[in-house]
Amino acid sequence: MALTKLPIEMEELEPLTFTYRDLLTMERAGILPADQHVELLGGHLFVMTVNPPHAATVTHLSRRFHRFLANRAQVINQSPLRLSDDLDDQDLPQPDLMLVAGPEAVYSDHPRPKDVYLLVEVSDTTLKKDRQVKLPLYAQIGVPELWIVNLVELRFEVYTNPRGRGYLAREDHALTEIFATQRFPDALHQWLPDALLEQLAR
Repeated sequence: MALTKLPIEMEELEPLTFTYRDLLTMERAGILPADQHVELLGGHLFVMTVNPPHAATVTHLSRRFHRFLANRAQVINQSPLRLSDDLDDQDLPQPDLMLVAGPEAVYSDHPRPKDVYLLVEVSDTTLKKDRQVKLPLYAQIGVPELWIVNLVELRFEVYTNPRGRGYLAREDHALTEIFATQRFPDALHQWLPDALLEQLAR
């Protein structure tokens, strides 16, 4: 049987894009499982990684943030950061960790950029996306400090002083180095344990 030629070549079709409104609709309809972490970047959906080294790193960082900073900031794991009031916004990132204002604050909606002290992205297979897509987005909305925990090259990439779609300052630290966040310069700590580095280096 002869195939009928499509009136529009496939390569000419625009890729399907989504908005925050679409995500809410799909979740309510059960199309998106409530327990699946999905983020929206530039209208495209990305499923969050479940790689064991990534998950272990997020867990250890979260524990240390809770231990050392819980009385000064709220620690939020893998939850959306809403960038605006616009339901047609095509960006709804889910940082691996957020330090936001108000240790006891109850947010009626997701935190907004004005609430953020620090965002953390743990990067393995996601390193390119985190540097080339999420970093410019975070800089553009004025996130004051971003950590990319680079599990490929075994280092913290610490970005501060956002300007346009980039950061004017970057410092690199070893994964087990002692250093502080920009917001809390007196909180000098080793944020990841030696045992985790030994696992990652195998």
